[in-house]
Amino acid sequence: MSGAPTRKRLETCPDRDTLIELAENTGVTGGQLAVLHGGVLTTRAFGTEEFGTGRPVGDDSLFAYGSVTKAFTAALLLQLVSDGDLELDRPVGGRLPDRRPGAQAVLAATPRMLLSHTAGLPSDHDDERARTLRDWYEGFLDRADAHPTGWPVRGAFSYSNVGYGIAGRLIETVTALSWWEALRTYLLEPLGTGIRLLGGTPLGPGPAPAPCGHRTRTGAGGNEVVHAVPARTDAGSMPAGGLAGSATDLVRFARMHLDRPEDRAGTDLVDPDVLREMGRPVPGPGPYGLAHSWGAGLGLFGRPGNLWLGHDGALDGTTCHLRIRPEDGTVVALTTNSATGARLWEALVRRLRDGGLGVGVHAPEFPPAVSAGRFAECAGTYRNGDLTVDAVIAGDGMTLRLPGGLCEHLVPRAGGVFSSAGTDFPATLGRFVKDRATGRIQALQYSGRTLLREPRPA
Repeated sequence: MSGAPTRKRLETCPDRDTLIELAENTGVTGGQLAVLHGGVLTTRAFGTEEFGTGRPVGDDSLFAYGSVTKAFTAALLLQLVSDGDLELDRPVGGRLPDRRPGAQAVLAATPRMLLSHTAGLPSDHDDERARTLRDWYEGFLDRADAHPTGWPVRGAFSYSNVGYGIAGRLIETVTALSWWEALRTYLLEPLGTGIRLLGGTPLGPGPAPAPCGHRTRTGAGGNEVVHAVPARTDAGSMPAGGLAGSATDLVRFARMHLDRPEDRAGTDLVDPDVLREMGRPVPGPGPYGLAHSWGAGLGLFGRPGNLWLGHDGALDGTTCHLRIRPEDGTVVALTTNSATGARLWEALVRRLRDGGLGVGVHAPEFPPAVSAGRFAECAGTYRNGDLTVDAVIAGDGMTLRLPGGLCEHLVPRAGGVFSSAGTDFPATLGRFVKDRATGRIQALQYSGRTLLREPRPA
């Protein structure tokens, strides 16, 4: 690729042996690290592509990007804005007209709202039968008015894969191509990446074999057993989580967002002024417990004076992390094929900071722990579209009952705040929110989602 930096050793970057040690300590089977700093690209590949096979990870091995895919969808949509084909703050109804009653709330959303998770849309809409993004979108509109009370409030942040599915459908309408064909033609191939469509999807052409993810479970005698899972997703989730590639590919994409023309080095596929909207904070209630703030496609991580753009992803036993500091041309990308990759990321960030590279992460302060009895009024059912969660307060314990029979044990904290107990992922914060007018518990915010409380039976 023209203008690509040379590959040299970066003193602040852990060597391969250190990464292998960190991976072993965090239960990660394999991964890639790519760091661009001071015009120098340093790459590390470590571990195996699949547990027990001995097949080593290479610089070009494919890893599922999960939700980091959203950054690519956002950049493609902003490319259309840059070319004058779309307006970032005009409702999408002009491009996606529909007369169904449930469609009106969707069509009033703007592209900026879709990309910044502020359109008031539900978290997910699963439809395994949909063979195309259009089928998925039509199916969503047919159900869009089924649970209006379970939708978050427009203008407040609530993480929404649905919003990115709609953004993908908007791209298809404007370009007359499938989301994947438009992304490949207008963005991925001009950037010179090897990024592919995630295997196991009905879209095409040219899906890659499904990258392998890994999870651990407790086996006989209490021993941990690693088992492989294919990283897959359905047609409607493609624009939100359907790409696979390498950490080096992520750096190629991230260079578009760097401030200095010499750092971008031929990646100016979008007007830089338009692309900056991806990291321009959207006003209003922000992503509590997830990031400092959010723009039209990327989160802002860190503290004032050291804010980084970025995104994190997780899918079927895989994790992906991307951070960008535009002003000095620094990019850090980590891919892993294990559910515990978030713990490796946490350890890696500490090592990079020790070496002088203060990578931005969201590190909120945790209020002191309190008795679960103080949360008695919070018990109940909360909903966001198809996602339903029960908050259970029993004795001195506090639990979220999740779909699929899963449970998340929580640590109750002062001020209506709680934290996860921390398993594969580092502990995160959530909170219960009161209605200012009535003083009653109105919503649950957790993992970036806002879930509204269901009325209690009389």
